[in-house]
Amino acid sequence: MKAHKPDLSAHSHSCGSLPERILRAVFHWLVITGCRILYTVTCRVHVMELEPVPRHGALIMASNHISHFDPPIISGFFPRRIDWLAMEELFRSPSGKLIFTLLNCIPVDRSGSDRNALRHSLRRLTDERVVGIFPEGGIRAGDWSILNGAEMKPGLAALSIHSGAPVIPCALIGSDRLYKTSNWLRRSSLYLIIGGAIYPPREDARQPGARERFTTEISRAFTSLRDQSIECFSLKSEDLPRTPQARKGEHP
Repeated sequence: MKAHKPDLSAHSHSCGSLPERILRAVFHWLVITGCRILYTVTCRVHVMELEPVPRHGALIMASNHISHFDPPIISGFFPRRIDWLAMEELFRSPSGKLIFTLLNCIPVDRSGSDRNALRHSLRRLTDERVVGIFPEGGIRAGDWSILNGAEMKPGLAALSIHSGAPVIPCALIGSDRLYKTSNWLRRSSLYLIIGGAIYPPREDARQPGARERFTTEISRAFTSLRDQSIECFSLKSEDLPRTPQARKGEHP
């Protein structure tokens, strides 16, 4: 998979003036390219696209979330630039606000329904960008992971239906091991499997139960990605995401 190149194409006024857009594009490219090089050198990264990711048009990239390393890993190896939904706490310091704004992140209040984040996400999708979201709402593993059928937050299905943008489900496995410094030294394995696009209902989107059925379809895609990851990468049960409590006391 080729490294990202700066995307200097013009977007709508929602992303700022032309010089600001260029600055963001270059900064984003430098950061993501640096992350890609870092993980390529320090880890064994295995990436598989089950279907080609559309290179143009609006997309919603949705993944399980097992560590704080997930956004840079996925951004480094996903074939398109991602505008992440990120918790608003990251924007509270001046430096944090500058960095995450330059990375085109969208602040979201995780305490409840955030209409402001929804509005900004819809605007990005109107600009045919890729919005990244962790539908679990935080770091989850074991029985609480969507890879094991756990319930998702309702925002993913709602965003897809309102925007008409398809969901690209992804499964990331192995990043939870990076909390152990020794695993960086022995090039721990990371597995990213990218699923095919799931399109939201259109004609019957307002029919009773349409959102629930769409949510179920997405949920099944994540459990299917888990099974396909096990098969394609020959994974064992201990390779799958586990809680920090379960990881304690493990031998390297």
